[in-house]
Amino acid sequence: MNGESEKGGGMPPATVQQGGAQGSPGKDPHSDLKTLFIQGLYAIIFLFIFIAALQLYFSIQEFISRWFSYDYIPIVNSLYFLVIIIGGIYLVLSYIKHR
Repeated sequence: MNGESEKGGGMPPATVQQGGAQGSPGKDPHSDLKTLFIQGLYAIIFLFIFIAALQLYFSIQEFISRWFSYDYIPIVNSLYFLVIIIGGIYLVLSYIKHR
């Protein structure tokens, strides 16, 4: 056996970063807090948007059931669901494309 295998297989020793929770030197410690705050605000805004979208979804369902004849409700619901599915697929694909 050679000497390298006894010392860890020739791998360099792991380096330990100094500074701990303060981050890298030269970086403003408040920028991490600001970034977390902004991300939290975005999360709250997206939650409100999600709740509003659900409310709109159910309101449109009620609108369809009140304003269309009983015979045509399944057709209108199917078209509405199709528009929702196409819109959702478009949003997901555009998000993936721009990422």
